[in-house]
Amino acid sequence: MQETPFSLTYGAEAMLPAELMIGTLRTSHTDEEANSRDLRLCLDILEEKKEKASIRQAAYKRTTERYYNQRVKEKAFKIGEYVLRNNEASRSQPQGKLGPVWEGPYKVIEEN
Repeated sequence: MQETPFSLTYGAEAMLPAELMIGTLRTSHTDEEANSRDLRLCLDILEEKKEKASIRQAAYKRTTERYYNQRVKEKAFKIGEYVLRNNEASRSQPQGKLGPVWEGPYKVIEEN
């Protein structure tokens, strides 16, 4: 998303406590009045940052979904065929390392 969770929440980048104690260039040349003005400005554009991050996230999800869906092979079942169902999906039987992976067989009685 190209933004840190802290900056999306508070509108500014986080500063480490050690950075405050040691006194870096970033902390030594600060103007309190300008800093508070800049923080208010950052809070004003915070909604825009959040919106851009959500747009990037939606685009990433679409790309991932498209990548996944290209590799899925659709399988149509005919009436009367026997099928197995993944136990992880239904959790009808106890799971675990040695638990069954598939359950069934089930007979297909109608088409969707």
